[in-house]
Amino acid sequence: MEYHVPVMVDEVIGWLVKERGGVYLDATAGGGGHCRAILEALGEKGRLIAVDRDTEAVRQTARELEEFGNRVSVLQGSFAQLKELMDQQGIEGVSGVLFDLGVSSHQIDEPGRGFSYREKGPLDMRMDPDKGMKASEWIDRATEEELVRVIWEYGEERHARRIGRAISRFRMEHPLETTEDLRQVVESTHPQMLNKTLARVFQAFRIAVNDELGQLDRGLEGAIDLLSSGGRLVTMAYHSLEDRLVKQKIAALIRGCICPPEIPVCVCGREPTFKKGERRPHRARPDEVKRNPRARSAIVRVYEKI
Repeated sequence: MEYHVPVMVDEVIGWLVKERGGVYLDATAGGGGHCRAILEALGEKGRLIAVDRDTEAVRQTARELEEFGNRVSVLQGSFAQLKELMDQQGIEGVSGVLFDLGVSSHQIDEPGRGFSYREKGPLDMRMDPDKGMKASEWIDRATEEELVRVIWEYGEERHARRIGRAISRFRMEHPLETTEDLRQVVESTHPQMLNKTLARVFQAFRIAVNDELGQLDRGLEGAIDLLSSGGRLVTMAYHSLEDRLVKQKIAALIRGCICPPEIPVCVCGREPTFKKGERRPHRARPDEVKRNPRARSAIVRVYEKI
């Protein structure tokens, strides 16, 4: 089985790679699928830095890209560390940055990682299994109000109060240690659309455990700083929270001016620093979705630094 099935590879590379001799950053290496395509699109002088939080993904990517020698560096680190990692490599600017957000095919399909409600395994959910608090520990320590807030904000689940209360009651008698435990609690609330509710709840706790939105915000800051003039930023989001964060953050840079609308003339002096690289967001073609159903929810946005 393929480690991770990358989405919209040809389209992403076409939008991202505009300078064949440039340095590119794949901030979510996964299993190296997009990485390989980037390297194949580059010339002999082109270089790729591949980064991932997941130890397994880093090992897999390094194996996958071994043939490219010193044209690629595979590093372990979070989004918040991107600027620091690039500084360590002696790189001051890049021609393009790719963020393929969310969880990889391998992480979902590996029961021991605890990302999927469809597979029984430990309730872990950490992107980096060597660091941080497991989901089971986070849930055990959170107050009922915190549980409700996370399910509501990060899962966008309208029955967050009911589910948070059920989790709080359940853990008084038995700690939630497995994905099956969490699934049973959600099922006990009798949701009308069980699978969708489970997906939202699992997503919510995964985001909380990994600080995914905070990491993404800091990662975008690093990418904005690293990109050279004319450099491309390509983001691939799989749920509305990620996509909204990207859109709003870059929209402010496209707008530039932060003066209140009632002021007729700009006095802040802020100029736009980004523009849209593509006029609209893109989704996977029907034939790709048929081959890889996980591509259905992907939303790709392309921006260019002025």
